[in-house]
Amino acid sequence: MKRQLRPRGWTIRPLRPFGPARAAAQGVFMHNLRAFRTAMPRWLAVLMTAALALTGVAAVSAAPAAAASGVVVQVGYADNARANPNNFPTPWAGSPGVTFDGCVGCTYDAGAVRVVNNTSIAQTVDSVIVKVSTCTFDIWPHGTVLQPGQQLIVTQTNPTAAAVCGGTSGAFDTSDIGVNGAATNCTPDGVIPEVDVTIGGVTNALFDTKQVLNTGGIDLAACPAGTNESAQWSLIGTRCPSASLTLGPSTQTDDVGTTASFRATLTNSCGDPLQGATVSFTVQSGPNAGLTETATTDVNGVATFSYTGASPGTDIAIETTANPAGTITSNTVTVIWQKRPSSLTITGTSTSDYNDPGTVSAVLTDNGGPAAGQTIVFTLNGSESCSAVTDASGTASCQITPREAAGSYPLTATFSGSATDLGSSSTATYTVHLEETTLRYTGPSKAANGVPLTLSGVLLEDGTSAIAGRTVTFTLGTGASAQSCTGTTDGNGNASCTISSVNQPASSTSVPVTALFAGDAYYLPASASATLKFQYMTGEAFGLSASGLATIAAIPDTGPIQTASAGTFGPPCVASIGGLISAHTLCAQVVTSVNPGTSTATSGVQDATIGVPGVPVIKIGLVQSSSTTNCSGSTGSVTIGSVTVGGIPVNVNLHPGANTTVTVLGVTLTFNEQTPVTGADQGLTVNAVHINALGLLNVVIGSSSSDIGNC
Repeated sequence: MKRQLRPRGWTIRPLRPFGPARAAAQGVFMHNLRAFRTAMPRWLAVLMTAALALTGVAAVSAAPAAAASGVVVQVGYADNARANPNNFPTPWAGSPGVTFDGCVGCTYDAGAVRVVNNTSIAQTVDSVIVKVSTCTFDIWPHGTVLQPGQQLIVTQTNPTAAAVCGGTSGAFDTSDIGVNGAATNCTPDGVIPEVDVTIGGVTNALFDTKQVLNTGGIDLAACPAGTNESAQWSLIGTRCPSASLTLGPSTQTDDVGTTASFRATLTNSCGDPLQGATVSFTVQSGPNAGLTETATTDVNGVATFSYTGASPGTDIAIETTANPAGTITSNTVTVIWQKRPSSLTITGTSTSDYNDPGTVSAVLTDNGGPAAGQTIVFTLNGSESCSAVTDASGTASCQITPREAAGSYPLTATFSGSATDLGSSSTATYTVHLEETTLRYTGPSKAANGVPLTLSGVLLEDGTSAIAGRTVTFTLGTGASAQSCTGTTDGNGNASCTISSVNQPASSTSVPVTALFAGDAYYLPASASATLKFQYMTGEAFGLSASGLATIAAIPDTGPIQTASAGTFGPPCVASIGGLISAHTLCAQVVTSVNPGTSTATSGVQDATIGVPGVPVIKIGLVQSSSTTNCSGSTGSVTIGSVTVGGIPVNVNLHPGANTTVTVLGVTLTFNEQTPVTGADQGLTVNAVHINALGLLNVVIGSSSSDIGNC
């Protein structure tokens, strides 16, 4: 039972099949109905719209009453014999979510009805029945279930188009069916097709007042001949014959590696969305030429696309959707792919000593994240440089060796760009510190007054590399007696200088030496020190000494002499001594000299008489001794005038050989007695006469001793 619309003052009854005798009345009735709807006041139209809504028939969307809000019913006309793809109903067979009740791949010349389920639940379309005048078309399966978003399209089921008034032939050429099934011509027949859609057991009669199904009530293909009859899907009550496919935005600029997005809108010529159509997006030319994507238009007739550009350049893209009549083509759009901006940041603390490598690093990113595999060049103060390739994290590191003086300098990291990224740079401060140095003394370990002394050292960087062209100051001694000279390091870091004549205190037996590099704008200071053994001379001389039966301390006696300088040391001569042992003119002296260091001791006695009871009287004439020592060795000599023992003359040479021994009357006499000085580098003691009388008396006449140390 159809719902019936009852505007005030009018009675609209369900249409029934008309016999031939009532065909004219049917046409007149429908003509009056159209005229009424066209001429009714605006307020009445509003009331009628409300009445339609109350009965469950949406005046705009043509939603059947039994369906929840969102079921849409549309009509169209399919003609691919006289192809016009923009007018051919789209979507059609094969589109996603379409249940197609009609012949597939045939030549179409037929009306078409589409039911779209835009609700959130499944809807059962019990039947779709179309009535054109007295011709009823109930040729499609009943009980079609549409899930949310799915649609049902019904059209001719017979591959051969024919103007058949209803029945079961499967023909649905409604453009050729007029009043009571008669053939149409170029005069509008006024027939308003009726579409009865039953959903969930409730039937809604919907009227194609714009005569989409019967092409305006005329045989459009013959008026004039060959005219395309296709009409795009239109809500019942409207006629929107063509489709428009637009793609936007028309132009966009994007960075390589980002996503370009597009919006394709498919509508009929009234602006109503054509949902469920498969739309293809194709890049026709440019760096991404050949890229294709497909999507399905949504309830708003919109399909979205996006893709990522891999290379700079300009893409030209287009949108198409196909139907049995051909392809609907959109406008073209342009995507300008530009290189990505990059960002380069110097990381870490950039510092090192002069001439020492320091590690520099930077991170390169673009709008895609870390940029790997790119070369970064680091430049210090516009001079030194190194380069490295970024890793997976975008980090590049290398070592740079500063040649600048200590201080702060600009460090620049530069990325010159790539096929996909723009170049970038970053600047930071690099701090150069003074380089560490070591100074080692390499000069002599001994020194002596009065001679030249060459001091030397080696200056190194980090203890390994030579430092050339630097001044090293060497200082011998301390305080007021310090002596200094300077030298410049050569290519091996060696520096030396000479003190022309050493002059250190006479008491010195060791002397400190220091080497100093004061540092400069590149290097830290360094110093070295050492202690030199200092050459000194010693000696002692006396005229006579005795022990035993007669005791006489050494007289005159120089005492031990030690000096590093030249000098003459000794007491005045003694004119005479008396007693058991007597002597005249006793002298003793030590003389030192430098360059070379020499110690000479001399002693002498004019004469001596030994008259000790129990011992024969011993008389000795002139006696002299001498001992001379330098670092080469020692020499000694003796002069003896005469010797008698108990009145007996002793035969002795004027210059007896070393350690000459004679025994007379129990008295042993040793002439030119020579013994080395223990503990000295060189040294010799020379006794002119050494008397040993029966073990009772021990006398030494003319003793001279000389020695030298730290040769």
